[in-house]
Amino acid sequence: MVNITKDTEKEELIAQFWPQISRAAAGYENRPALSDELAQEMALSVWRSLEGFNDQCSLSTYIYRVIHNTAIDHIRRHSKISEDELDEAMLCESPTPEKNTLQAQRQKQLIVAVNQLPLSLRQVMLLKLEDLNNIEMSEVLGISEANVGVRLHRAKEQLSKLLAGMN
Repeated sequence: MVNITKDTEKEELIAQFWPQISRAAAGYENRPALSDELAQEMALSVWRSLEGFNDQCSLSTYIYRVIHNTAIDHIRRHSKISEDELDEAMLCESPTPEKNTLQAQRQKQLIVAVNQLPLSLRQVMLLKLEDLNNIEMSEVLGISEANVGVRLHRAKEQLSKLLAGMN
């Protein structure tokens, strides 16, 4: 059994998973200030929960579960962003050379489209974008692999429609 109790071990794990935490926060929260707040909240939740890790699943699955549970709590506390707020937030972003490329535009469209998905579909899509397989996603979300497959299929269908409507 792995026992993660030392602060240095926790710091290293938070640093290792920070990119995933940041992407998950951005996937669940469009407003930049709240996205940053959510990322910090996720990191703190992971920090606090590491002592309770008991090898029932892989450490990365456990951390993703904590991250996504924290995001769900965040969503429950904060109202959904309106389309006007989303448009305003996207206009306020300072342009950079990378954002001027077609790839950056497509990434923005994908983020916008993913954020329009219902929560149950958004969860599986965000985990898929983090390159988790269906088994890992089922462990993180606490649902069957078959349910993950169904949700992923529905999410892909809805994303295709949303992205087609943006072009």
